[in-house]
Amino acid sequence: MKRRDEQAARDAATRAMEDVLRAEHDAAQALEDARAQGQALLATARDDALALVNGALERSARWQRGHAEALRQRLDERRASAERAARPPPDAAAIRRAVERVAARLTGADDEPAR
Repeated sequence: MKRRDEQAARDAATRAMEDVLRAEHDAAQALEDARAQGQALLATARDDALALVNGALERSARWQRGHAEALRQRLDERRASAERAARPPPDAAAIRRAVERVAARLTGADDEPAR
């Protein structure tokens, strides 16, 4: 009976070793699966982060373009105002003639027939 007991012990040891090897293989596969899932999650998170950053950059660029356009408009308005202010005044003779015409209208002198 010893032979039978020895054979049973060998068979049990063989099964135990096979179970351990199978468990190691299953654990290695589970670890590889977890690593692959982690890589996929990391890639998704990286893509999401890039999308957020790109969206923020686009909004900032739009704001900057709008701000630059508003500044250009204000600058153009100020240049136009400066150009108007820089024009020389009308000459004294033109001013005197305009004053005489207005005075004649106000006093009714332009109603009198010319002599």
